[in-house]
Amino acid sequence: MRTKLWMRNLSVSAPRVTVRSTFPWPLRALLGFLAAAMAAAAGVAIYEYGRDFAGPDRRELVVHNEQLAAQLREAAAERDRTTALANSYEGELKVQRAAQEQLMQQVRALEEETTRLKDDLAFYDSLLPAGKADKGIVIRSFRLQPEDEPQSQRMRFRLLIQQSGKAERDFAGSVQLEVRFTQKGGSFIYEIPESDATPERTKAFELSFRHYQRLEGTFTLPTGAVAQSVLVRVLAAGETQTQQSFSL
Repeated sequence: MRTKLWMRNLSVSAPRVTVRSTFPWPLRALLGFLAAAMAAAAGVAIYEYGRDFAGPDRRELVVHNEQLAAQLREAAAERDRTTALANSYEGELKVQRAAQEQLMQQVRALEEETTRLKDDLAFYDSLLPAGKADKGIVIRSFRLQPEDEPQSQRMRFRLLIQQSGKAERDFAGSVQLEVRFTQKGGSFIYEIPESDATPERTKAFELSFRHYQRLEGTFTLPTGAVAQSVLVRVLAAGETQTQQSFSL
């Protein structure tokens, strides 16, 4: 009978036995938490050791980054100050340029006014009673100057001619200019109007007046030429009525 019971216990149909732990589950949870904490602490320790061994400490990196950030802020502030100073200087320079341009315009206006006053003075001077020698056609004033700038080859002339004495009839004639100039060591004469001048150009030098006439025109000297003197000749019917030389 015992043998049957023993064989029955060894067979598949033997009853199951459940083994239970003597530790309650809260204690098991606590032990698991402690094991996980120890593993995490070991991992952090290994990480810190590896970081200290391989490179600088995190605190040093933080301090270095803060220093770099401070230097960057100082550089940005210096850049802003420099930019503001440059903008201020640029504004002052623009104001100075504008003031200089205004002064140049005023100077040009004064020069033009001075020229006009000189011409008016010559005109009023021509209205004074003429002397005994000042009879017939008289060249009262002549002015020659560069038209655009001091070194320009384009010249502008102004001429005032008067018929002195008691003018009983109109004078009809023309003006001829002989400009003497030097160029590359040589001396030359430039006649105006030119021999091949157009009718419009020739007409600009014609005279027709009773008491006085102002004549104004331009001509261009050859490149590198320097005017030395101008001979102004007044012609009528192909004959010279008067002439006068003006040194420059």
